Amino acid sequence: MIKEKYITPIAIISMTLCVFLVIVYLITNPNTDTLEIQQPEYINKVFNKDQVNEIDITVNEKDWEELLKNATEKQYIMGDITINGEKFSSVGIRAKGNSSLKMVASDDTTDRYSLKIDFHEYIKGQTYYGLEKLALNNCISDATYMKEYISYEMFSKMGIATPACSYAHIKINGEEWGLYLAVEVMEESFIERYFGSVDGNLYKPESTDVGGNPQPMSNMPSMSKMPSMPRKDGEKLDDKDNKNAPKNMGMPNSRTGGTNLVYNGDDLSNYSGIFDNAVFNTTNRKDNMKVIEMIKNLNEGSNLEEYLDVDEILRYFAVNTFLVNLDSYAGNLKHNYYLYEKDGVFQIHPWDLNLSFAGYEVKDGQSAVNFPIDKPVSDTMENSPLISKLLEVDEYKEIYHKYLNQIVTEYIQSGEYEATIYRVHNLINDYVKNDPTAFYTYEEYQNAIPVLLQFGKDRANSVAAQLKGDQPSTSYGTISTSVDLSLLGSMGGHRGNMPQGEKFKPGENMRRLSPRDNGFTKNYINKEVLIVLVISIVVLLVALIFLFN
Repeated sequence: MIKEKYITPIAIISMTLCVFLVIVYLITNPNTDTLEIQQPEYINKVFNKDQVNEIDITVNEKDWEELLKNATEKQYIMGDITINGEKFSSVGIRAKGNSSLKMVASDDTTDRYSLKIDFHEYIKGQTYYGLEKLALNNCISDATYMKEYISYEMFSKMGIATPACSYAHIKINGEEWGLYLAVEVMEESFIERYFGSVDGNLYKPESTDVGGNPQPMSNMPSMSKMPSMPRKDGEKLDDKDNKNAPKNMGMPNSRTGGTNLVYNGDDLSNYSGIFDNAVFNTTNRKDNMKVIEMIKNLNEGSNLEEYLDVDEILRYFAVNTFLVNLDSYAGNLKHNYYLYEKDGVFQIHPWDLNLSFAGYEVKDGQSAVNFPIDKPVSDTMENSPLISKLLEVDEYKEIYHKYLNQIVTEYIQSGEYEATIYRVHNLINDYVKNDPTAFYTYEEYQNAIPVLLQFGKDRANSVAAQLKGDQPSTSYGTISTSVDLSLLGSMGGHRGNMPQGEKFKPGENMRRLSPRDNGFTKNYINKEVLIVLVISIVVLLVALIFLFN
C-alpha cells in the first residue's frame, strides 16, 4: 500500500508526464487534426503505386463495335473485367469524357477512348472490394503519361481529398490496348473513404451551354487569334503588363449554369450546372438552398468561414496555381472540380488533370512559368469569386502564399518532384515503348520528360520570386525558360506531330533519388499518435485515481 504522503507527489508527477508526452508529440507532429479513417481494400488492390495493373476486358464483339460507333452517347455495354488475375462478371463499360471524348470520336485514326467501369450497373450491390466505379483514362494530350498522376499526387500531399490513381495495362478481347491511368471515380465510396460516411452532398459542376460544353480543339479559335475582351469596368487588358496572358473567355453566370459560383439570385434554375450534376440521389431542394446561401455569402465576402473550409480551398488553389491547371475552376469553362458540402461547409476537390502543366489556354512556356499567383485565373477575378474573395482577405492571402512556398521548398526544391518523375519513368517506360494505341510516339515521350522536369524547376523559381516581390504576382513576369509546352502535349495534340527536343536518356541524365518525407499537410492522425494519446490518457487516469484516493 502506497503511503498517503506519496500519493500527491505521484499524482503530480503522473499528470506532468502525461502533459509532457502530449506536448512533445504535438510539437514534433503538428499535422494531426482528424483521426485516420481505415482505407478500403480496393486501395491496395488496384491503386498500388509500385505496380502497373493488368486489366483484361472481355465483351461481345458486336457490343464493342456499337460502343466505338456511338461512344459519345455514353451508353453502357455488359462485359467482364479481370483485374490482376481476378475476374468480375457482368460489369458496365462505356466511353467517358467530354472534349477528350469528342476529340477521339472525330479522329478516324484512333479508338483509344477513356473508359468507365461500373461494377454494379448490371449486378446490384457488386463492387470491386468496395469500389463502385473505376475510370480508365487514356492519357490524351499528355506525351509524358505523367501530368495527371503527378498532379493528383501534389493535391494529395497538400491534404486535399483526391481520387486514388495508378497505371494499368489494358487488353480488350485479348488485343493489346495500351497504358492507361486508372482513377477512383469520385462517388459514394470515395466520400466514405475520406470522410468516414456518405453524409453531405457532392456536386460535379458542369456547364451545359456554349461556355461550358467543351468543344474539340479543331472547333476552337486559336488562343493567339482571340480578340482582347473588355474588363467588367470597360477597360481592356493591359497588353504591356499582360502580353502573355490568355485572353478573357469568361462566361456570364447564366451561360455557365452557376458553375462560376457568381451569385445570381435565389432561383435554383440559375444554378442548373451545379444542381443537375449532384452526385448523390439523396440531394434535395433544401441541400440546393445551402449551395445558394454559400454562393451569396461568398460573393458578399461575409461569413466565409461559416460556409467554406477556407484552409482546404486555399490549399487546393495553391496546387492548382502552381500547376497552371486552367481546365478547371480557374479557367473559362469553370468545370472539372467537385464541390463537397457537409453541415453547410463546402470544400473543392480536383478532377480531370490531364491538361495541367499549362496544357490549356496558355500559349507558350514563358506564359506558363510566369503565370501570376495572385491572379490565378484565365478569365476575370470577378468571375472567379471562390478564389478572388479569399485573396481579398490579407490573412487568407498570407496562408495561400505559405502553401505555395511549401510546394516550392518541400516538393520541388527538396528533390521529391524529380524523384517522382524518375520513379514513374522506371515503372512505365517499357509499357510506353510498346503502347500500340499511344497518342504520341515513344521518341516524343523521351523528348517530353526533360521538359516536365524543367517546368517544375522554372515554375518554382517564378513562384518563389513572386512571393518575394521580385516578380509581379498579378501580371506576367519575366523569368526566362527553355520549356516548350508543345513537347508536353496539349489539347488537340496528336501522335507524330510534335517537334523534337532533347531526349530523355536514363543512362546518362537520370539520378536515382529516393522520395523523401515532404512535410506537406496531412489530414489524419496516424497509429503512433493514437498510441501516445492512449498512453497519456491511461497515465492521466492513474494520476486522477491516486489524487481522489
